[in-house]
Amino acid sequence: MDTQIRNGRQIQLTQEMKRHAVIVAIHANHSDLEISRFLKVARSFVNKVCRELEASDGNVESVAKRKKHEARSDKVRTSQFVQKVQGIIDEDPSKSIRAISKDLQVSKFTICRIIHEDIRYKSYAMRRGQFMSAQTREQLFIRAQRLLNKLKHPEISDMLWFFCDEKNFDQDQKINQLNDRLLCADPSDVPCVMHTKFPATVMVLGVVSNEGHVMPPHFFPQGLQVNAAAYVEALETVVKPWIDSVSGGKAYVFQQDFAPLHKAMRTQDWMSEHLHDHITPNMWPPSSPDLNPLDYYVWDVVEWETNKHPRNTLDSLRAAITRVMTHMDEDHLIRACKRFQQRIEAVIAAEDFIE
Repeated sequence: MDTQIRNGRQIQLTQEMKRHAVIVAIHANHSDLEISRFLKVARSFVNKVCRELEASDGNVESVAKRKKHEARSDKVRTSQFVQKVQGIIDEDPSKSIRAISKDLQVSKFTICRIIHEDIRYKSYAMRRGQFMSAQTREQLFIRAQRLLNKLKHPEISDMLWFFCDEKNFDQDQKINQLNDRLLCADPSDVPCVMHTKFPATVMVLGVVSNEGHVMPPHFFPQGLQVNAAAYVEALETVVKPWIDSVSGGKAYVFQQDFAPLHKAMRTQDWMSEHLHDHITPNMWPPSSPDLNPLDYYVWDVVEWETNKHPRNTLDSLRAAITRVMTHMDEDHLIRACKRFQQRIEAVIAAEDFIE
C-alpha cells in the first residue's frame, strides 16, 4: 500500500487501485512511460498489467484484481514455529538468542524477528536486590510510613530539607563494561583501563537541600577513623555553620541514613540540641533503600565527572570533586530532591527495596 500526499491530505493507494488506474490509462492510449511518471509506479508494473490484459483478451475484471500470493514452501516463521520459540523462552528465559537459533537450526536474524516482532519480548538485564527478613520488611514499611507522614505534614509549608551522606572516592577510572564502548577497526585499538590493586581513597561528606543548595564537600583527613566523635566534629564545625548561612533562620529538617555513626547516642544527642529538626533512627527505613538524593543522584553525577580519567594524586581528585559539587546544576538537583517523596511511596507500595 502506497501513501501519496495531495493538498496536504494523505491518500492510501492499494495494489488493486493502482491496477485500475493503469488499465484506465492504457485504454486512454497513454504510453508506458507517461503512465509510470503520472501514477508514480514502476514502468515494469505497467508492462506487467499490459501483458496480463493481452493474455486475458481484455478481461479487465480479472486483471484488475490482485493475484493471491501463496506462502513460500520453505517459510520458517510460521505460527507453529513462533509457538515453539515461545515455549523454549518460557522454559528458560535466560537462554540466549544465539543458543535458540543454534538448537532450532535457523538464523539468528529469524529468531530476533520472532522475539521482537511476533512475541514482542525485549532483553533486559538481571536486577539485583537486597535480601531482607520478614522483620526487616515490617520495619521498613512502618518507618517509611512515618517518614512520609512527616514529609506530608511539615511544620511550615515550604520546609527546608537538608540531605547528608558520606562516600569514598578512589583514584581509579570507572568504566561500565556494558555501556562504555569505542568504535574502531580492531579490538587492539581499544585502550586498556588500568586499575591499581589498592587505590588511594578520600572520604567525602556532602550536604544538599531541596532548594538546590550544595555545601562545598568536606574531606575527612586521610587515615582518620571516622566514628561518632569525628562525625559530630564535622557537623559542628562545617555542616551546622553552612546550614545556618543558607537557611537564614528558616525551619528545616536534617536527614541522614542509618549508618552506625549517625544513630550513635553521641550524634543523636548533639543533633537534638543544636539542629532545628532531624530524622531520628526510628523513622529512617532500614537496609538502605536508596531514598537519599545523594545516593540516587548526587554521587552518581560526581563520580561520572571525577572518574572519567584516573587521578594521579589525591589533591587532583579532591579538586575535581569540589569543582563538580560547587557547579552542580541547581534545577536538576531540585528535581532529584522532589523524587524523594515518590521513592518513599514506592517503598511503601512495594514493601521492599527499590532501585
